[in-house]
Amino acid sequence: MSKTAFVVVVRAVGVVSALVGLLHVVIGPEADVLLGAELPANLTREPVLDSQNRFYGAIFMCYGVLMYSSASNLRALAAVFRILCAFMFVGGLARLIPIASGAWPPAPVLFLLSTELL
Repeated sequence: MSKTAFVVVVRAVGVVSALVGLLHVVIGPEADVLLGAELPANLTREPVLDSQNRFYGAIFMCYGVLMYSSASNLRALAAVFRILCAFMFVGGLARLIPIASGAWPPAPVLFLLSTELL
């Protein structure tokens, strides 16, 4: 893969991450419903779940901004970029915990898992 193509991929990952995080900040647990989660209506308005979902969304949005920004100078920001990739990989590993117990997520989440582990 050429350096230019790699930068485009890194920026695309950053943009997608930032937008997904923003979606969670704006609509809370309803964003999980869009991914295929089956949540009762009253659960999507549960204050702790709502707060946690928006918090993690904000973190993921910032992750995406940092990923996008690191693409501007990968040579100088190589350590930051490697840490971001490690964070994404560890997040993917965490998704394996429910799968190991037999709880398979829907296809969109499996797609996210595959990209996180790659």
